[in-house]
Amino acid sequence: MSTLRIEITDIAHGGLGVGRDDNRVVFVRGALPGETVDVELTKERSKWARGVVADVVVPSPYRVPVAWMEGSALVTGAADFSHAELSYQRQLKTNVLTSAIRRVGGSEITEHLAEVNISPEISAVDATDGWHTRTRADLVKLPQGFGMHREQSHDIVPISELPIVVPDLEEMIFELDWDRTFKPGKRVRFVAPSTGENIAISDGKAYSAPGRRADNDILETVASHSEFFDYHVAADGFWQVHFRAPGVLQREVLSHANVQHGDSVLELFSGAGLFSVPLAKATGSTGKLLGIEGSSRAVADALKNLGGMKWATARAEQIKDDLPVGTADVIVADPPRNGLGVELATNIASSDARSIVLVSCDPASAARDVAAMLKAGRKVQSMNGFDIFPHTHHLEVVTSLA
Repeated sequence: MSTLRIEITDIAHGGLGVGRDDNRVVFVRGALPGETVDVELTKERSKWARGVVADVVVPSPYRVPVAWMEGSALVTGAADFSHAELSYQRQLKTNVLTSAIRRVGGSEITEHLAEVNISPEISAVDATDGWHTRTRADLVKLPQGFGMHREQSHDIVPISELPIVVPDLEEMIFELDWDRTFKPGKRVRFVAPSTGENIAISDGKAYSAPGRRADNDILETVASHSEFFDYHVAADGFWQVHFRAPGVLQREVLSHANVQHGDSVLELFSGAGLFSVPLAKATGSTGKLLGIEGSSRAVADALKNLGGMKWATARAEQIKDDLPVGTADVIVADPPRNGLGVELATNIASSDARSIVLVSCDPASAARDVAAMLKAGRKVQSMNGFDIFPHTHHLEVVTSLA
């Protein structure tokens, strides 16, 4: 592959710098808008190419020294935005979201948001420098220590530090000797729950220290506006990784769902019940809540977390394009990265629901899904973004519609 020098003029979804080589668009890993870079091409086509930064000729004023080389955009990518100043990272993510709304969502959603005076942006969820915020990490055991996958590769990069996780979890990973506990090649998850001991788990076996077994069931406590909610969660199950994310997202969803006493609530992709529990409490014993989730393990956790509220339940079911129930007053959906899809989004919007809340972790799928709901007659009430993955290109968006 060849090397070329280009000017980066924009940022694209996935954290890729965008430049041009004559009539060809070039997507560059590790570059920032305004920079001139030498690019080592990794893939070439007639109309586009991909590459990585070989050298920064003219740096952006927002470029900073990479604090964790093993996590950089050209290595594991676990901190693929860490070459940019933190506030600028959020500006870039806002630009990516705005671009996705325009390019993927189309003119209708762009004009509608302008009419209702909504300009979504990605905001901080804490006052830290973005490091030491994660409570979970998935690593690969090496003969000595741990590693992470190199970007777009099966190769494993040994790591000597992990500054994206909370300090006591980093200490657990590197200051204890796990070489006799986990075999090389095993995937190991380290977890720092909000309550109780930190856990290392692989193949369903959990440890609080090398050779000391622990329970796979952990307890997470989330603070709402006025009370605390406790959740039983499998240590190797899904839970938001930023220590502030569960509370921030829960409060955002609840504040815009506008659940009234006696409402019927449908929650799609409901997980272990992060939103289900406060939604069920809001609707009360004269209402009902049904959570639908594809993972039977997550549903088992959700049922425990909903215990004592007989009007609330959850069931394991693969969510298709059709709504699993005929009607609901409120619908909340937190789909995976590929989103709802046009047909399911349209069906949700065409239902009798008074309010809809969509939690999206991908800007393109968020733009597509919201645009489909607008086309079906809905109106956006709010659209707010959250930086729950600092030092990466990832973001979270919560949209409410009526």
